[in-house]
Amino acid sequence: MSRTTVLQIIAAVITVAVLAVLHRGLDWFLSSLEPRFMMGLVAGFLIGTFSVLLIWYFEDRKDKSLAPGGRTREQQRARNTIDL
Repeated sequence: MSRTTVLQIIAAVITVAVLAVLHRGLDWFLSSLEPRFMMGLVAGFLIGTFSVLLIWYFEDRKDKSLAPGGRTREQQRARNTIDL
């Protein structure tokens, strides 16, 4: 076997071992929490994720809106920088 193959196998074994340890550790930690706290944690994570994605979507949409002359604001900014 080549050196690269051996390194890939070692990396795969280490990755599986780390994931197994994380699985056991998280299982122990999460089983010790109250169900109401868990529901609040999951709800907060989902609401926070949705909020970030919504803000990202609207900001991206605002940046891609057309500037005068049919260029996007991003292209207009680059054009103004070049003109300087």
